[in-house]
Amino acid sequence: MMKLERSILMGLLSIIPGFLVAQTELTATGPIPFAVFDSDNNGFISQQEFASTHAQRRVLRTQMGYPMGRAANPVFRSFDSNDDGQLSEKELLAGQHKNRMMGGGGPRAGRMGMGGRNMPAFSDFDMNKDGVLEQDEFQQARAKRISERASQGYMMRNLANAPSFASIDSDGNGAVTPEEFRAAQIAHRQQRLR
Repeated sequence: MMKLERSILMGLLSIIPGFLVAQTELTATGPIPFAVFDSDNNGFISQQEFASTHAQRRVLRTQMGYPMGRAANPVFRSFDSNDDGQLSEKELLAGQHKNRMMGGGGPRAGRMGMGGRNMPAFSDFDMNKDGVLEQDEFQQARAKRISERASQGYMMRNLANAPSFASIDSDGNGAVTPEEFRAAQIAHRQQRLR
């Protein structure tokens, strides 16, 4: 029987409904999960952990023959929104999302980049501008976006794989916050890169 690499097996297991696997090993592509950065498991990422993990990623990418893109790693302080010298999981997710949307992930990143191709902003879905999304509002905004993109000639691939409102509403309170929306986008991108 053919042996599967651990990364392939973990990727396959992660797509089985109800079977969530936390990624704890560094991979060459996709956003780096919090658990990979937090090497001392204290619930925060220090500047040293941040720099060390990015250095390890660069070595891994070089060994695998990936193009190196930009020369510098993301700047820690741009992720540290409360300027306390450490990153929480929320700060990491927000920073990764911002970095990805602003083209910080290399030449193919940003709103037009691979995995983030025209990813909508929270404000695109928040039709009544109250800072949260309810299920009806979410469904109306998604239908409008699909209609607009179809009329512009975009191929409408993988609609069946689009995250549901329930999967985005991580706390199950019937309202999606900007943080939940960003976290779902990052998780969706990670899923697509496996």
